[in-house]
Amino acid sequence: VPMVAPGNVQVHVINSTLAKVHWDPVPLKSVRGHLQGYKVYYWKVQGLSRRSRRHVEKKILTFRGNKTFGMLPGLEPYSSYKLNVRVVNGKGEGPASPDKVFKTPEGVPSSPSFLKITNPTLDSLTLEWGSPTHPNGVLTSYTLKFQP
Repeated sequence: VPMVAPGNVQVHVINSTLAKVHWDPVPLKSVRGHLQGYKVYYWKVQGLSRRSRRHVEKKILTFRGNKTFGMLPGLEPYSSYKLNVRVVNGKGEGPASPDKVFKTPEGVPSSPSFLKITNPTLDSLTLEWGSPTHPNGVLTSYTLKFQP
């Protein structure tokens, strides 16, 4: 299996759901075989708006050949992630690079979890709503739009 981990791993966060990762290629002698590509392992450490920890699901993206960068789509807004990169030959994976931590910025919240009309009268009504299931950041206000 390969002997050396990719070096100089860098992450550039593009928006709340997308990041670009790049790394320096390993020396070809250290691959000890045919270079098949690189694997990026990444996982969400925690959401920044909630402290609850849940099962950590590692995701893996494979980039074939001597490619030294790749895009990480489908990230969750307002979250902290870790990643590492490994080189792959026909026999298996080499050692992992040191973990790199990155954070995604706030994203647009989902809609309120419910909306109820209570106490309707001829000229008024009361509304109740629930917090969004996915706040994707720090909620600062709600905007109510209505028309007669």
